[in-house]
Amino acid sequence: MLMPTGTAATRRLRRWLPVSLLLIFLTFLVIVPVGMLVYASFLDAPPRPGSPRGTFTLEHFRALYTSRSNLLAIRNSLLIGLGGTAMAMFIGTLLAWLGTRTDVPGRSMVQFAGIVPLFMSSLVGALAWSLVGSPRAGYANTVLEALGIPLTVNIYSVGGMVFVFGLYYAPYAYLFVASALSLMNPELEEAAEVHGGSIARVMRRITFPLVVPATMGAFILTFVLIIENFPVVQVLGSPGGVETMPAYIFRLMISAPSRPNEASAAGLLLMLIMVVLVTFQARLLAKREYVTVTGKGFRPRRIKLGRWRWAGFAFALGYLVVAVGVPFFALTQAALRRSQFISGIGDFVDLSAFSFRSITSLVDYPPFSLGLRNTIIVGALTAVFGGALHLLTAYTVYRTNAPGRKVLEYVAMLPVTVPALVIGLGFLWTWLNVPIPLYGTLLILVLAYTARFMPQGYRGISSTILQVHKDLEESAQVSGASRARAAVTVVVPLIRSGIFSTMLLLFILSMRELSASIFLFTSDTRVLPIVLYDQWTSGSYSRMAAISLLYSALLCVLTVAGRKYLGESGASAKTP
Repeated sequence: MLMPTGTAATRRLRRWLPVSLLLIFLTFLVIVPVGMLVYASFLDAPPRPGSPRGTFTLEHFRALYTSRSNLLAIRNSLLIGLGGTAMAMFIGTLLAWLGTRTDVPGRSMVQFAGIVPLFMSSLVGALAWSLVGSPRAGYANTVLEALGIPLTVNIYSVGGMVFVFGLYYAPYAYLFVASALSLMNPELEEAAEVHGGSIARVMRRITFPLVVPATMGAFILTFVLIIENFPVVQVLGSPGGVETMPAYIFRLMISAPSRPNEASAAGLLLMLIMVVLVTFQARLLAKREYVTVTGKGFRPRRIKLGRWRWAGFAFALGYLVVAVGVPFFALTQAALRRSQFISGIGDFVDLSAFSFRSITSLVDYPPFSLGLRNTIIVGALTAVFGGALHLLTAYTVYRTNAPGRKVLEYVAMLPVTVPALVIGLGFLWTWLNVPIPLYGTLLILVLAYTARFMPQGYRGISSTILQVHKDLEESAQVSGASRARAAVTVVVPLIRSGIFSTMLLLFILSMRELSASIFLFTSDTRVLPIVLYDQWTSGSYSRMAAISLLYSALLCVLTVAGRKYLGESGASAKTP
C-alpha cells in the first residue's frame, strides 16, 4: 500500500526538483537583489546589518519628483539616449545595407567596420575621446588652433556624449539589421525597380519597412543600453556638469553624507523606465507580421551603386578611423609622451618627447598587477559558472516537461530590464544583510556579473540547443540511456561550439564591466576597469592611457584567439 504512494512522491519530486533548485538559485541571483533595492527605496534608513530597521516612507520618491537635479538627469538621459540611438541606428543600418545588399568595394572591410567597435570597452572609448575633445587641451582643439579654424570641440557636453554613444553602439544596429537584410527576398526590390523606383525610393518604401522588427529591436536595445550606461556619462558628463540618471545615482551614493535610500529609489525609477521600454517593444512587434522568407528559394542580389560605390566605401572607412583609429592614436600619444603638455601640432610627431616608461612601469605597478589578476579570475569563473548555469537552465526549459520551467525563462531574461548600476546596488544591500561573508570577495563580483549577463548567456546557449532535434536525444534514451546520460553524451557534444562561444562572450563582457562592480569592490578585489577609472579620477593620464592600450590589446587577443579556436573546433567536429 505504501509503495505506490512512495513511487508517486518520488516521481513528483524528480519532476519538480530541477526546476525548484534552479528557481531558488536564480531567485537569489536576480529576484532578491532587485527586491532588496525596492525594500531600501521605501525605508528612511539604509538596511545595514546591526542597524535599527528603518520605517516605511515615500519621501525618497517625493524628493526625486521635486528635485531639480533628478529632473535634469532624467531629461539628459532621454536626450542623450534618443540622440545616441538615432546616430547609432543611422551608422549601423547604413553599414549593414552596404555590407549585405550592395556592390560596395571592400565588402569585408565594411562588415569588419560594422562590428569591430563592439570589442572596445565603452570606458576606454570615453577616456580616449576625453583626450581628443577636451575643450582646454584636447588634441582636436590643438589641431584646429594650428590650422586657424575658429572652432572649439567640447566632448564634455550632451552633444559630445551623443557622438560617443553613436559611435560605440552602432554595432548593435549593424548586427540586428544585417541579419534581417541578408534573409530578405530581393525579388521585392527588383519588382519595385522594374516599375521605375530609384535606389533611395526602394530603400525607403520597400527595404527598410520590411526589416522593421530588426530596426525596432535594435532601436529599443540601443536606447536601453545607452540610458543605463555609467562609464561614458561619468567620464564625459561630470567634467561638464551634465548629469544623467546613472551618474545621479552614483553621486547620491558617494556624496557626504551619502543618501543610499534615495539612490535606491532613483535606481528603481530607472529600472521602471527600462521595463516600460522593453514591454513596449515586445507589444509593438507582436501586433505586426513581417514575413519575407518563404518556401520559395531566392538568390541574394547586390544592388549596383554606380558612382556611389566609393562613397559607401569612404563612409565605412571614415567610421572605422573615427571610432577606432582616432581613439587609439590619442591613447598612444598619451601613453608614450613624457609630458602631456602639447604646445603645437608639431609635438605630435616629435619623437624626442616619447618614452615607453609609462608602459614598462606597469610591470611593477601593484594596482595593475592585482587588477589584471582579479579580472582574469573573475572573468574565467563567470564564464565557467555562468556557462554551466545557463546550460542547465536552457536544457530544463527546452528539453524537459518539468512544471514551472517557463518561469525560469522569465527570471533568466529579467536582467534585461535592470541597469547594471542597479544590479550592483541590489547586490550591495543583499550581501551586506545575508549572513554569508561574500562581500569584499571576488565571488560577489562573479555572482553580480553572472546576473548582469544572464540574458546574453541564456539566449546564446538556448539558441544552440534549439538547433539540435529532440529525436537524437530520444533515440539514446530508447537505447537505455538515462536523460542525464543522453544530455551529456549527445546534446552537449553537438552544441559544444555554442557553449564555448557563450563562455567566451561572458568572459569578454566580464572583463569590460565597470557599472556592476563600482559598489562591490574593495582594495583587494579591484578589477582592471576599476583600476582604469581610478587613474582617470586621480589625473594620471599617461598611466591611464597605457593601461587602456594593454587592456584593449588583451581583449583583442582573447577575441581573435577564441574565434580561431572555435572555428577549428567547429571544423574538427564536422570532420568524420
